[in-house]
Amino acid sequence: KVTILEDPDQNIHLKNLSLHQATTEEEALNLLFLGDTNRMIAETPMNQASTRSHCIFTIHLSSKEPGSTTVRHAKLHLVDLAGSERVAKTGVGGQLLTEAKYINLSLHFLEQVIIALSEKHRSHIPYRNSMMTSVLRDSLGGNCMTTMIATLSLEKRNIDESISTCRFAQRVALIKNEAVLNEEVDPRLVIIRLQKEIQELKDELAIVTGERKTEALTEAELLQLEKLITSFLEDQDPERRLEVGADMRKIHHCFHHLKKLLNDKKILGKSNVSSESKNQDCHEPLQEEEFKKLRDILKQRDNEISILYEVMRNFLCIDLKV
Repeated sequence: KVTILEDPDQNIHLKNLSLHQATTEEEALNLLFLGDTNRMIAETPMNQASTRSHCIFTIHLSSKEPGSTTVRHAKLHLVDLAGSERVAKTGVGGQLLTEAKYINLSLHFLEQVIIALSEKHRSHIPYRNSMMTSVLRDSLGGNCMTTMIATLSLEKRNIDESISTCRFAQRVALIKNEAVLNEEVDPRLVIIRLQKEIQELKDELAIVTGERKTEALTEAELLQLEKLITSFLEDQDPERRLEVGADMRKIHHCFHHLKKLLNDKKILGKSNVSSESKNQDCHEPLQEEEFKKLRDILKQRDNEISILYEVMRNFLCIDLKV
């Protein structure tokens, strides 16, 4: 059984409900379909597949700009209300009659909340009358934007229900909210940024004081440097920087590794030319577009290596001045 809990900040928490993380659209849709299978559906004289319960599908979203410590949070409620049917017309009894009473009662409580929100000087909003209005509190009169879709019946015998639905939608349209962004500073990201700044200050201090490390780099440090260089060369961002600190051992190793990459590229280029000359009778020549693409890639890699060379040379100049 689902129970409602409310914290001191008037935030609603639902006990015995699970929260699942969806990394793709397909996973989110599977969760939606799973929840939809739990809905009760029954045949009534007015509807062959009448839903006997309301359905609320809630999506929590979080986003952050690269390099920023500010996180934006949002919540999206997708609500499918059960159909409003008059018991006198349906003529149902037993369990269906009980369900119809609960459906109409919950819709009545929702209408009361809508009416109260549409009145500007109303001090009390009866959210707590039902579980549905409690859950949808922040989607009705809170920091939100709400869209309602009302479905009507075209048959003349259902004109009363259609008019009632239109009036309900009209009351919803009278509600006016001013939504603002939900932003907060993530303390974990702030800690990471401050730790990075501290390390940069330590590196600058080491350059000024002339402090140098003489022990050799470990295998793990060498492997990490090579991965860092590879990531730097493959990154398409022209503003990307290769940050190895003020450790001259790491700077020298970066130069050595770059030199090795350049030599390997030259050897590979000569090998490719030789291989093409031997097999030119067996293979069709590359198209002009493929040549252009390869030249662009090679030019981009050369630019990245030039940028890295300038960064390393600046570090060496600073060290020599000290």
